[in-house]
Amino acid sequence: MEALRSPSQGLDQVNEFCHELAYRSMSEEKKKALSPTTHAAISLGSGVTAGFAAAVLSQPADTLLSQINKGHGPSGSMSSRLIALARQAGFRGLFSGLGPRMYMTAFFVAGQFAIYGGIKEALHAPPGIEIHKEK
Repeated sequence: MEALRSPSQGLDQVNEFCHELAYRSMSEEKKKALSPTTHAAISLGSGVTAGFAAAVLSQPADTLLSQINKGHGPSGSMSSRLIALARQAGFRGLFSGLGPRMYMTAFFVAGQFAIYGGIKEALHAPPGIEIHKEK
């Protein structure tokens, strides 16, 4: 899967996919008549969704990294320490603290995409990649 190659690439794809979902349901006339506020709302909503996805996907790894940095876990190779910490934490433990992280990440990523969209618009850059083409 393309999104798994690079976290930022995955964020871009989620963001673009959300944009497509919003705009695909509109006629060309309606798209052209959208106000800047509506465009901004679609951008921010797409960014929030990409941020939620990023938070959920990265939470287990960040939880383990935090434990390693605190010196927790048995001695041994890094992979054996990570496996032991993951078993100790369990599925629920790996996602502990996800709620606040989702909001922090979602609004941070939404802000980044809003700035990115504003710069693209100011430079009259072409639209992003299109993931799905209708027949």
